[in-house]
Amino acid sequence: MRLASVLIARAMVWIEATDLNPRGIPFYPNIVKALASRYNFLKVPEKLEEFDASKGITFSEGRLGEAAIDQLVIYTYGIVLDARKSTDDAKRLLEDVLDWGTKELGLAFKAEMAKRWQYTSHLTFYSEVMPSKFPTPFMELSEKVSSAVRDVMKEDLKYEPVSIMVDYDQLTRKHPLGPFSIQRRDNTPFSEGKYFSTAPLPTGVHIKLLEDFEKSLA
Repeated sequence: MRLASVLIARAMVWIEATDLNPRGIPFYPNIVKALASRYNFLKVPEKLEEFDASKGITFSEGRLGEAAIDQLVIYTYGIVLDARKSTDDAKRLLEDVLDWGTKELGLAFKAEMAKRWQYTSHLTFYSEVMPSKFPTPFMELSEKVSSAVRDVMKEDLKYEPVSIMVDYDQLTRKHPLGPFSIQRRDNTPFSEGKYFSTAPLPTGVHIKLLEDFEKSLA
């Protein structure tokens, strides 16, 4: 496995936005200006309807030092930060937002409030193992489908396994986590061996699982 790129590295902390500003002392427009200044956001909420936490109050295209921030979104019950390097980086940046906001803006954040974290990792990678080393029944099915299509459509198309997904019963959790998936990268020829993968996990754990899966196939 060779990593191509990290597309989304998301960290989310479950904190009620009102708990961070219980008396409404920092004025939201002032918070916006301060965040834009410190994190160099190119897009910030401006219209009244953009300050709806139920839909997400979004700050986009920011930076702190060398670390890029794709977006920071404040929801009613949580705060999300998307980075490009890793979920560890996203978590570090989100913790910086909370710590800085407490010191400079008078927010009421305390470390013990950040009890629940959630992660999302999207990445692309190259593999020379998949799908040729998939279990025999999958490859046999692919060959039979190819043969059946050839008979019916008179076209010689080679069908292959293109995706794997591992999920849990989505009805067992109020706020669902995403599945773990591997699939061929869109708009990329099979011959390039490029894949897209998602996981509700830190980036490092995500990569390790993909590496272990490749070793198991090999």
